[in-house]
Amino acid sequence: MTFVLLALGSRGDVQPLATLAGALSSRGHDALVIGIEEYAGLAAQVGARFVPVPGSLSDAVARGPIRDRLGASMIGQAVLLNRWLTGLAPGFLRAVLDHVGPGDVVLSGVLTRGAAAALADARGCRAATIVYTGQPVTLHPQSFCFASYFTGFTPYDRWGARFTWKLATALGRTLTTRARSQLGLPGLGFNAVAADADRHPTIVAADPLLVPPAPDWAPNVHQSGYLAPPPRPYTPNRDLAELLDRRPVYVGFGSLTQFTSAADTQTLVAAAALSGRPILTLAPAGAAPGFIASNVYAMSGVPFDWLFPRVAGAIHHGGSGTSQEALRSGVPCAVIPIGVDQPYHAERLHRLGLGPAPLSHRRLTGANLAHLITDMLDSPRTPGYQQRARDLGHASRQRDGVGATITVLDQLGYLR
Repeated sequence: MTFVLLALGSRGDVQPLATLAGALSSRGHDALVIGIEEYAGLAAQVGARFVPVPGSLSDAVARGPIRDRLGASMIGQAVLLNRWLTGLAPGFLRAVLDHVGPGDVVLSGVLTRGAAAALADARGCRAATIVYTGQPVTLHPQSFCFASYFTGFTPYDRWGARFTWKLATALGRTLTTRARSQLGLPGLGFNAVAADADRHPTIVAADPLLVPPAPDWAPNVHQSGYLAPPPRPYTPNRDLAELLDRRPVYVGFGSLTQFTSAADTQTLVAAAALSGRPILTLAPAGAAPGFIASNVYAMSGVPFDWLFPRVAGAIHHGGSGTSQEALRSGVPCAVIPIGVDQPYHAERLHRLGLGPAPLSHRRLTGANLAHLITDMLDSPRTPGYQQRARDLGHASRQRDGVGATITVLDQLGYLR
């Protein structure tokens, strides 16, 4: 029996599943990860066997007038995602069909859950979906990442929660349709694809502080905890080490939305000058790390679990993995969400008392960013943010999400 983990997406999709695969391997189980080839090194760092799929994340995040316009809306983001998945589908499905056999366990993210269910139907595999945020259907707002659309009218809200879960499954429709065709299975419609995947368990791999368990989750929804990668040593270069001595603030927007334009850079430069705080950010893909201004340093390849405890505070986009690391770090944080589940994480971290209210990405200017930094780190509210961050960070670090996830798999009978 082999655990095959389908990790198609950005770093935030790959790292948790690679971490789980490495932990399963260390416990004597055969496990491998299938993902785009640029993440082979990441998988190696956590001891996971990796099957590379031709393709690059840069194909999904390349900028241009049309792409930037599409990326400004959720519908446009879905269009761009579908284009990317269509290009990846042939290589991905070849790898999956070559490595999944009867009796294997297929652990999948949301994008590939329809394909995982098809493998279970056609090859007698066992399947499970792993999510990192409050996606499963619930009427409890604190546990649901799209609760901002709730109206208070229960029938409508219940329908909407179910619809968003079906829609999340449908984002991988290109992969599902091709997988079912190649496996000799009939096609399924919008509702049936989600229903087929829902026959198998879903594991919410998120800290209950960030995503509280919902009492009305379906019986086959199980919560484990954040799949934190094992700590690894990191030695900063001289410039970064010296900047960290000055307690900078981290400002970054994840692997999907790195600062790349001159206007973006000027926003950071202005915020550093107005706030009086040096800023660390992410270097654009392929760019060497270094100073882009006297008080703004662009870095590359620095693990957040190492970095965040060493900065004065973190301002980020609210991705699930980054939000979990910010929670664990013990320092104040604030969020500038862009879309999807990010506004949910932004509101959760604020309600937990870790930092100021979220700032809309559409209102991001040098002045507004400087104000957010000052409110978080140099205001009368700062001691409260710092104490709350220390307390919740300590509590979060006590949880072994990887071990809890493996326990859930054992309880489901998937380790046998």
